[in-house]
Amino acid sequence: MSTPGLREALVYGKMEGAVKATLKLVPVIALFSILFFTLRFFGRYVGYNVSVLVSDLGGLTYLYSTVGTIFAIFAGFVVVSESQDWNTLSAGSKNEVRELNELFVWSRRLSKPLAERFSMNIQKYLTVVIQKEWKSLEQGTESPEAEALVNEFHGLLAEASKENPDIAYHMFTSFDEFMNNRATRIMYSWQPLPAILKFTVILVDVAVMGLSLFIGVKDMWLDYLFMVCIVTLGSVILMVVDDLDNPLRPGDWYLSSGEHQRLLRRIQPP
Repeated sequence: MSTPGLREALVYGKMEGAVKATLKLVPVIALFSILFFTLRFFGRYVGYNVSVLVSDLGGLTYLYSTVGTIFAIFAGFVVVSESQDWNTLSAGSKNEVRELNELFVWSRRLSKPLAERFSMNIQKYLTVVIQKEWKSLEQGTESPEAEALVNEFHGLLAEASKENPDIAYHMFTSFDEFMNNRATRIMYSWQPLPAILKFTVILVDVAVMGLSLFIGVKDMWLDYLFMVCIVTLGSVILMVVDDLDNPLRPGDWYLSSGEHQRLLRRIQPP
């Protein structure tokens, strides 16, 4: 059960995220609002006649529906794909920490000198991941220091197998799972959306928002409300895609090193 302090922090974090999202939307809505009212009041000087649009849209509504459908398909595919990648990344990070904890627990059953070496290597690994590898993965590169510490485990496990084969068996199993989950975390931390797919989503999104200015409605304020809804929806979808595509950048879908930090604090000597 979460403590009151934790609940307050979660509520504050959600409110802060909502405020930031709103602040991002304001400039976009303001820009389209200026375009909307400029076209409404001065459009006749550049050939934009809203009365003609209202009375005779022709096939424009069907074309707009087609563009909107294409956008919905692309956006849905991208969001679902990125969401699945995020879930895989989050699970991989948590399982990596869990298996490191298992290694630490099993190592306590070995001789004191070997157990201390295991403990020190786990602490060093966690420190490097938290302080260095998390930042380097933002640029798509893993830490050589972390890899060196992972290699140290091979030698320690070889010594454990000689000292206590039964305990070593469990440790080898945990280490194998740890390696798999570490590989998952590294792979999905930097797996950007293909450029052509991201460009397509942005292009169709901008087209949907831009074309909303040319779907005439007799009542100006109803027309404005329609345009604001389309622009807000399109902008939010782009924000979601961008947030999911950058999981190590602070946002609503943000993978922090919190799990690694908690394990490090727990196993460090007082």
